[in-house]
Amino acid sequence: MIAYGIILIFFIIGTGISIRYFGNLLDFLIENVSGNGIKNGPWKTHPGVGRKQTSRIEKAAIARIGLGANDSEETIYWNASVDNDGNDLRSENEYNIIFRSKPSVKYNEKGFWSITIYGNDKFLVPNPYNKYMLRHDENSKPGEDFQYSIFLSGNKPENPANWIPLPEDDERFSIAFRCYVPDDEMKTNAINNKLPSIIKV
Repeated sequence: MIAYGIILIFFIIGTGISIRYFGNLLDFLIENVSGNGIKNGPWKTHPGVGRKQTSRIEKAAIARIGLGANDSEETIYWNASVDNDGNDLRSENEYNIIFRSKPSVKYNEKGFWSITIYGNDKFLVPNPYNKYMLRHDENSKPGEDFQYSIFLSGNKPENPANWIPLPEDDERFSIAFRCYVPDDEMKTNAINNKLPSIIKV
């Protein structure tokens, strides 16, 4: 009877560890073993999103953060957890996401891009302003120097139009950069696309 109790305890502990760390293991396998991910500056993406031929282990890792995501014909999902210097993104700091190219992001006529911030728990960042993302519109066109900037900070600036709030407490966070209805160059040459920089202020 005691033996069964010990087995049950180890089973419960093992299950808890698996649930807690399985996602981290999947992420490690994708980034360090499969080699199918694409890195472009601080941004990472995976062309196998929504594809039948993607391996099961890769599908599991993708589903962990993007269950129900569109395939890469419809949307390219870029994610960043570090800045351009390779340092972890932390909410105690402030950052500018700077678009420098013309056009800033290449997509077809009906396409658009969006920038969303996620906290360390992988959920949207709670804030009293109900502001969680910015997307392409008439106001987000580059200026004469072909530059457009999004400001990330825990403090609301005087002009909040191009601002996204960060978590109030110091924690790691990540940025999702989605490009909807991308053109062929973005799909076939993602590693060389000119993506926005993430600069610590």
